[in-house]
Amino acid sequence: MPVTLLCPSLRCRAVLQVPDTVRGKAVRCGHCGTVFSVPLTKQVVSRVEASRPSAEPEEKTV
Repeated sequence: MPVTLLCPSLRCRAVLQVPDTVRGKAVRCGHCGTVFSVPLTKQVVSRVEASRPSAEPEEKTV
């Protein structure tokens, strides 16, 4: 199953699809030429965790 990535270049940000066999290897963006490495594992972030603000303890004043 192909891996879908976003080019890390802030000027490009192209959506790329690379084969699963290149995980952990360096690849070059076909649009801008930026070289970057493909993550080894899939990073899954649930929408609930992503939308929560940082968990900072609230101070109670009595």
